[in-house]
Amino acid sequence: MNSTIMDIEEVVRVVLYRNRELSLQVSVLEAEITDLRKQLSRYETPAKDSHNSSIPPSREHLQAQVSRRTRSLRPHGERKSGGQKGHEGSTLLMNETPDVTITHTPDYCNQCGLSLAEVTGQEIETRQSIDIPLPVCPVTINHVSIEKSCSCGHCNRGTFPCHVKPGVSYGVNIHAITAYLSTVQHIPFKRLTETLKDLYGIEISQGTVSNILRRMRKQSRPGYEAIREAIVQSPVVGADETGEHLNGELHWMWTFQNDLATYIFQHPSRDKAAIDDHFPEGLPKSILVTDRHRSYFNMETAGHQICLAHLLRELIYLDELNKEQDWSASLLELLRESIHVRKTCTLGQIDIGEIKQRFDILMNQDLKSLEKPFQALQKGLIKHQEHLFVFLEHPQVPYDNNASECSIRPLKVKQKVSGMFKSDDGADAFCQLHSIVNTARKNNQDPFLALIAVAENVISI
Repeated sequence: MNSTIMDIEEVVRVVLYRNRELSLQVSVLEAEITDLRKQLSRYETPAKDSHNSSIPPSREHLQAQVSRRTRSLRPHGERKSGGQKGHEGSTLLMNETPDVTITHTPDYCNQCGLSLAEVTGQEIETRQSIDIPLPVCPVTINHVSIEKSCSCGHCNRGTFPCHVKPGVSYGVNIHAITAYLSTVQHIPFKRLTETLKDLYGIEISQGTVSNILRRMRKQSRPGYEAIREAIVQSPVVGADETGEHLNGELHWMWTFQNDLATYIFQHPSRDKAAIDDHFPEGLPKSILVTDRHRSYFNMETAGHQICLAHLLRELIYLDELNKEQDWSASLLELLRESIHVRKTCTLGQIDIGEIKQRFDILMNQDLKSLEKPFQALQKGLIKHQEHLFVFLEHPQVPYDNNASECSIRPLKVKQKVSGMFKSDDGADAFCQLHSIVNTARKNNQDPFLALIAVAENVISI
């Protein structure tokens, strides 16, 4: 009896040991299956790139970069790509008042070799070339203050311009060129100093470049504040944000802009705290055009318009994710139709009620049988449905946020060239000077002349 019990206990121990061993193998296999499924999903679901998501082109894989050249959010039209028949081209025009005229006269006959010095010639053809005179040399200007005594006994002294500092200093043009090369052309400090030396013969250290930009930032403050006030008073404002690298840390650069002004600032936060630092009272007079980032909807505004370009890309991705459904295609068609009628009809001719009715039908569809991204998008659109078709009711409101993305894109170019900002002062200087330059361009002004005005400390917006 005892031996039988011992045999049974031994069998139980063996079974338990084997069970633990098999359980461990099952855990390992389940983990491996999960990992393989994750890897396989890359091939089963469409890859995200700039045509079907908010991924910027700079982060796409090589194949997407190649195909992106032939893709667009717009459907194919009937016209061929390129210039259309009847389109007026452009070319260089002759200047009626050239600065220099050089005549090219034959000295001897090409046939017989006789001299043509005494022969009177006639003009048969005129050509013009445009060039830059070299060398471009710096000019040293002496500023001398004269003292004069009045008959009343008061002593009067000549006043130096505000940009002329005691001792020796660089002039307004060098300040403007340095700011232009750094802010507009995104040239790093080392290459900027080499450019100034090679083109103008001016040897400036990288520390001096930093000091010039810091001084330009200080002097641009009144114009920068005037731009901010113009944004506050604007009836329509577009906004966007993007990440920036500041001394190895992730910060965020924000833009608030309209047709005539661009206001850019940087902040370590992507939350509403960043907005409150510059717009503590919000934008109560403005309809704000943005993506669906939550911070914008926590602001005090007159209304919102969601960027439809972002939604079109999301819907294209959903259409590629599941080709058996027609929900995403129907919503894609509706949004494209709403954009088309805005472009081709006056606001009074647009049947907004019919568009919203079709939208409500799509939002009421049961998408539980589809993938989670479908349900997430539907839920998000229901939450912001009153912000989708505002552009059909207000002529100044655009249907996309492309202008904001364009105004903030130079930051990505700056980072791609220079890597990152080294300090808050450098990042803030870039934001303020870029705001000045971008605003000048929107008002058909020369950005370089705007920077000269900053250097002279006489800028006004």
